[in-house]
Amino acid sequence: MTDIFKTIVDALVREGFHNLTEKKEQQGRPLDFSITPYSLNSKLSFKFDNLEHFIGFLQMHQIAGLDDKTAALQATLNELNLDPNQFFYVNFFEKGKELEM
Repeated sequence: MTDIFKTIVDALVREGFHNLTEKKEQQGRPLDFSITPYSLNSKLSFKFDNLEHFIGFLQMHQIAGLDDKTAALQATLNELNLDPNQFFYVNFFEKGKELEM
């Protein structure tokens, strides 16, 4: 695990997100994220070098349906006019709380 991945996981666990997968039998707060070209200056806003870097993070946590999510991530970056080979920020938050951001 790279140091940045460990930092991210540690921060998520401290905030009550004990599981990054979407398995219903697991406990913990449901996690979601948004992608932005800038940091939201929150405890759970992290810079990824590029799309491949973020996908590597998701693969480490065996996120279900990653192939479909990869296509959705690519589409999201395109909508935001972000180059998948350049850095971006991933802002994690509790699923259903995106309106509070």
